Amino acid sequence: MKEHEIKAEKYADKIQEISNTLEKLVWEMVQDLRESEQRYRSIVEFAADAIISIDRDKKVTSWNKGAQNIFGYSEEEAVAREIDDLIVREQVSNEAQRLSEKVLKGDSFHSLEAVRYTKDGTPKNVLISAAPILSKGRKVEAVSLMYKDITDLKLAHEQLVQTEKQATLGVIAGSIGHELNNLIGGLLVQAKLLQQHADEPERVREVNEIFLTNLEKVALHGKNLLSLGRPTKPQFEPLDLNSVLRDTTETLILSGILKRFKIEYNLHNSTNYIMGDRNLMEQVIRNLEINAAHAMPDGGKLLLTTKLSEDDKHLELIIRDTGMGIAEDIKSKIFQPFYTTKAEGQGTGLGLPIVKDIVEQHNGSVAIESKIGAGTAVTVSIPVANF
Repeated sequence: MKEHEIKAEKYADKIQEISNTLEKLVWEMVQDLRESEQRYRSIVEFAADAIISIDRDKKVTSWNKGAQNIFGYSEEEAVAREIDDLIVREQVSNEAQRLSEKVLKGDSFHSLEAVRYTKDGTPKNVLISAAPILSKGRKVEAVSLMYKDITDLKLAHEQLVQTEKQATLGVIAGSIGHELNNLIGGLLVQAKLLQQHADEPERVREVNEIFLTNLEKVALHGKNLLSLGRPTKPQFEPLDLNSVLRDTTETLILSGILKRFKIEYNLHNSTNYIMGDRNLMEQVIRNLEINAAHAMPDGGKLLLTTKLSEDDKHLELIIRDTGMGIAEDIKSKIFQPFYTTKAEGQGTGLGLPIVKDIVEQHNGSVAIESKIGAGTAVTVSIPVANF
């Protein structure tokens, strides 16, 4: 065999070897891709969350078992139908439309709380995450959606809120009981004076005024006790934060909780309102003022401030005490549920977590500044209402 033929045969063998190696690598890559796809499909298909994809016309292109379990539609019923026709009702249609427009423009969002509806019209509290799927030309060609059902979690949260309200009610009721005893004792004395001076019109008038004032206080205590038992489901309306702050503080003064503290107001003089639930905002203020009272066992000063934020977009409520202050290593823990620095029986450890949660329901935030021996300032920031 000639030398060039030998070389050609060697090259042919080498090429065959390379070809076999490439074929093996390609086969392994195909196998890996198939396994990856199967794992992906398995994860998506059997995820507890609803994982859905839609095209640019908002029509469903994929619908996993989580979506079926949460919303009640089978894959056959859902695919090729508009997502809004399936899980949106009139009550949330405008909000859903805005979200769709946002993500179809290329934006994404994560864990946005909303309400969507099942096949039979049952509302579900969900966290929505969405991300666009882009083509090579960076154009949106589809959208990936994930819905996490938090309905049971919301119910548990409402029960926690009610638990904290009951604990607060116990604190206030104990103080009110003492105040009511004093008021009723005074009313009995004044009733006897009215009997004794029935023939003295001027004296009767003076005693009657005191009598009526004390009766109004008794009625106010009753009203405030009833307000603590109201449902916790938010009912948002325009609120004058100054008015809510004054009324709530006056209740705690009358109940005796803030009676021995010096109260100073520094309220912003404006016509700005917040959109809020009065009952829940009262609970925020009560919890923070009761905490402030506990931080000043030997008495002190409570400075209550409202002001506009620097960008004029938020109203800020600042509750500042002259109490013991909070250590740095504790600050990071005080919003954890059931964490409390109070003596046993004096706190549930739910007050500040509930405050934070309520404020976040109002699209606001809570910040704390404190120094040992120099007191604590809690700032609650709520967006100004736009009418």
